[in-house]
Amino acid sequence: MPLAELTAFLFFVSLGAVTQAITGFAMGLIIMGAVTALALADISFSAAVVSLIALVNTSLALRRSYRFIDRRILAGLITGLLPATAAGVFLLEALSSTFYDGLRLALGIVIILAGGLLMIRPTPFAAPSGRMPVVATGFAGGIIGGLYGAGGAPMAWLMYRQPIDFQAIRATLLATFFASTLVRSTTVALSGHMTSEILITFALSVPLVVASTIAGVHLAPSVPETLVRRAAFGLLVMLGAFLIFQSLQSLSSIQIVSQ
Repeated sequence: MPLAELTAFLFFVSLGAVTQAITGFAMGLIIMGAVTALALADISFSAAVVSLIALVNTSLALRRSYRFIDRRILAGLITGLLPATAAGVFLLEALSSTFYDGLRLALGIVIILAGGLLMIRPTPFAAPSGRMPVVATGFAGGIIGGLYGAGGAPMAWLMYRQPIDFQAIRATLLATFFASTLVRSTTVALSGHMTSEILITFALSVPLVVASTIAGVHLAPSVPETLVRRAAFGLLVMLGAFLIFQSLQSLSSIQIVSQ
């Protein structure tokens, strides 16, 4: 990756890490949306780097919170998540060379919908969700995570509606994200697509993520979380809309040429 593109990529890694440290959400979406919209790297490359970063983040966070995991919900999420994540990776590989504009269009829609969750304070259900809704949510998150490396939105929505302790919600989500990124990264590696460029970009990103997360934690008490959520939501909507516009314009051009 040329130096200018790499510098911009790392900037969005830092921006996403700071935002996530304050809001608990959106790092992968910001990186994927900005990098894809500005054509700094293709979706496969960005998703692989984001997955590796998230794998490190979640493994570190789980060291202190693993004992709060709701094992029943985690089991249901993983049942749907694991096969869907691997399927999403293979689907991305199949479509990257034949339907890239469609992938970019879908990414724009996912970013806007997921960004909307930043502005929603979900009301908890009266009772914990049954197994089938949990498995289905895991499946949806797995497909999105396999495609884009950032499939946490459906699972976060479900978890924050569970009538359980906040620590259990957070720990279960972290465990789910860890499983998702581990399966995704392993699938990419086994399929021979974990390149040295991905690993170098990941290695350069890790210290930035650590520093940006620490900065975000220190900023959090002095910066209103609602303000950050609104700013992140606005950024994600703009990125998603731009991706949709780019994709529709490109698809229209292809259709005109084919006629």
